[in-house]
Amino acid sequence: MTPPSRTTSVPRNLRTDMPTRAAYSSDASIYRRVPAAVQEPRTVDDIRDALAFARERGWPVVARGGGSSVAGNAIGDGLIIDTSRHFNRIISIDPAARTAVIEPGVVCDQLRAAAALHGLTYGPDPSTHSRCTVGGMVANNACGSHSVAYGTAADNLVDVTLMLADGREVLITEQGCSDPDLHHALTALQAENAELIAAELGRFPRQVSGYGLHYLASNMAQAVAGSEGTLGIITRLTVRLVTQPAHTALAVLSFDSVFDAARAAVHARLPGVGTIEGMGGDLLDALRTRHGQENAGRELPGGTAAGGWLYCETGGATPEEARALAADVIARTSPTDAVIVEDPARVRALWSIREAAAGLVTRLPDGSEAWPNWEDSAVPPEHLADYLRDLYALMARHGLRGIPFGHFGEGCVHVRISFDFATQKGVATFHRFMEEAATLVSSYGGSLSGEHGDGRARSALLGHMYSPAMRALFEQFKLIFDAERLFNPGVLVWADPVTEGLRMDAGQRSLAITPVHRFSDDGSLINAVNRCVGVSACRSMDNAMCPTFQLTGDEVHSTRGRARILSEMFRGETVSVSDAADALDLCLSCKACASECPVNVDMATHKAEVLHHRYQGRLRPRSHYVMGWLPLAGHLLHRIPGLPRLLNTLLNLPGMSRLVARMGGLDPARPLIRFAPQSLRKWDAGRARARDGDTVVLWPDSFNATLDTSPARAAVEVLERLGFQIIIPREFVCCGLTWHSTGQLNTARRVLERSARVLRPYLDQGLTVVGLEPSCTVMLSHEATELSADPDVARLAELITPFAEVVSPRLTEMSATLPRSPLHVLTQVHCHERSLGHPGIARELLDALGITEEQISTGCCGLAGNWGFEDGHADMSYQLGERELFPRVRETQGTVVADGFSCRTQIEQGTDTRARHIAEVLRDILADPAS
Repeated sequence: MTPPSRTTSVPRNLRTDMPTRAAYSSDASIYRRVPAAVQEPRTVDDIRDALAFARERGWPVVARGGGSSVAGNAIGDGLIIDTSRHFNRIISIDPAARTAVIEPGVVCDQLRAAAALHGLTYGPDPSTHSRCTVGGMVANNACGSHSVAYGTAADNLVDVTLMLADGREVLITEQGCSDPDLHHALTALQAENAELIAAELGRFPRQVSGYGLHYLASNMAQAVAGSEGTLGIITRLTVRLVTQPAHTALAVLSFDSVFDAARAAVHARLPGVGTIEGMGGDLLDALRTRHGQENAGRELPGGTAAGGWLYCETGGATPEEARALAADVIARTSPTDAVIVEDPARVRALWSIREAAAGLVTRLPDGSEAWPNWEDSAVPPEHLADYLRDLYALMARHGLRGIPFGHFGEGCVHVRISFDFATQKGVATFHRFMEEAATLVSSYGGSLSGEHGDGRARSALLGHMYSPAMRALFEQFKLIFDAERLFNPGVLVWADPVTEGLRMDAGQRSLAITPVHRFSDDGSLINAVNRCVGVSACRSMDNAMCPTFQLTGDEVHSTRGRARILSEMFRGETVSVSDAADALDLCLSCKACASECPVNVDMATHKAEVLHHRYQGRLRPRSHYVMGWLPLAGHLLHRIPGLPRLLNTLLNLPGMSRLVARMGGLDPARPLIRFAPQSLRKWDAGRARARDGDTVVLWPDSFNATLDTSPARAAVEVLERLGFQIIIPREFVCCGLTWHSTGQLNTARRVLERSARVLRPYLDQGLTVVGLEPSCTVMLSHEATELSADPDVARLAELITPFAEVVSPRLTEMSATLPRSPLHVLTQVHCHERSLGHPGIARELLDALGITEEQISTGCCGLAGNWGFEDGHADMSYQLGERELFPRVRETQGTVVADGFSCRTQIEQGTDTRARHIAEVLRDILADPAS
């Protein structure tokens, strides 16, 4: 292609800044391509303008949806056109025809939710259904767990509109193509090669590799499915919708081995069976290594003795019919154990194990890494068990391991494998394995890909599966649509080698950064960043991760986008440490990713490390000093009698608060916090205290000790009523959280270790240390031991216990003698507690007392400690509160409970409502049980 002269103006929504380009440098694959630009179109004309712009510059063009491709289909070194952010309208739904007309950026779950209003759904449902786009699903011919009932994306495609390289749109339907020349070329290609196509294509449903030329004879639109963006840009789709069974049941079957599960799967293929999903026992071993998942899978039949499972969903017109079919499946497959589940919550919990697999199995049970690339092979279902056994033998010969899962009912198996990309020997082994695996699957009449497409992962291996004549036919098909070879070069035809452009190659380690934290990933920040395989759970709208992505829809502000930026930073080529720190500016450090990311990417800790290295030996932003050193400032302030009251009075003077905010690098749009008139320590020194009972130490965190002491005073009263004797350390102690979140890690470590030494006499006695502020409690129990190897810090981490956990046993026992409380509460669980704590204990306690509780589901309140006070953040901070928290608080007639100081501050500043700590609620109940 010879680029014409550059006359086209810059198209709308084109982004060429380095952080954006870095964020799009990979998808969910092992490959890397840094694009020249990214466009987020709003209209068809935007796409047309971008194509003209790219052609002038000789840029290849790749369309991208949710970027969840594990085969490297959604990356390129030219122009990326991301339709997910703005080009995502559901144009119409026709319930009578059971069709929907949509733009390609519509997310699968978005379409399913809209169709559900008409009693319909979109059949294909890959495990990434909460964030993958329908355009991307069609491009890869994705399927999902219900494919035995509803088929692939191709089977559910009515028509598709493609924009070609010259800006023309062509409509391709069942009958043919709206462009006469294209229509003639396609019909001629099919007619002249009908015998070859019939011999090599369409042999079984999951034969997705290559182009779907077998569809040309029956439905030309379906031939576009699985073309992986190599023909043009999808601008509109009409897809088929289906009705779901009136009632369903889930039969979960256990087997001695994953091979037995694979062999049984074919016998479960009965009318009315919607899913036949399989997984190996090692998946649960990997899941149990995650925080809070130590007992995962306990509800599965067979327990830890099982080596494999099948998930078979059955449908029927009545519950009895669905149950009867489930029982028939069990009878036909002869499992070692089985259970039939109908309760929706229990069904959802069981499915969550399987759906998390794509991310979970990137870490093997021993913590070692496993990667995609041979994760999507498929064979006719009757051959699956034998193929799977041979695949494991092949892995063993190369010293590799992996955990299987997948759509066993259709012969498709996903497995992430322990490839070593850090050494030349490891890459050579990877290459040999890929070649031999392609030979193996082809020997069973199988397909390199069963639903993800070939991409950069497997396109170069298509010669193992198809004849030279068929591969020449693929090239001819490509050129009919894209004679300039503009779209997604290197994929399917004229393919890139499988070892070209690996994301984890040696170049990634050009920038050496020694982390302060003791990362479990061999002590390496690079390895910790590489945890992000890119399955894009952080782009979902139905969890707490990632708040700023959910608000902006910007890939840069997803956990994955941030990880990709850091990955590029380590190359030292394009992204500097300063660039990375700027790109991380909107990370709230809410810790949601530390638990909700399937591989526990902890972006808050990564951000702290980047800030530490950016400002090491340099002048910091003023807000880092003001907010980072607030704990010590508050402690010193309270040592001067009357000074807190005087300061609060001065801050109430007209304009003074805004002036102080500007001077301190804070956002003047947010009110400043106030200091408590009397510190917790001074209050404690002047009161009569209990002299007997079990002794506990109350951790005097800076928020409860110097800013708002009401919760701490209430906690003391509750603890003493329950028979505890309270010690509050007189000296300054702090977990170091504010220094940590602003990247002042050496100071955070010194403060933490000094505080642990202050508590050493109590630690020596093994006294419980009661934590009131969730962010501090989590800091002490988790990050503290990553930050410091001090044995006193380790002991403090063992002994720090959340307030609710300390009082729960005694209060629960006492609840039998108390009247049932009529109280209704709305709870904002602190984001750190939600992620790394145990919020269920507080919920169980409230329930024991008869208190009706509802919880905010969106996670972080939006203030996020110092983040919401920093200059330029206030507006977004309030917008985050308006997602759910503020409206629910305004509507509630009950008490608002928020244990986090930040949460209470955000609620008060956003709604004029004073939220209460659970200690205050419990104090009032104990003081007047009948109220």
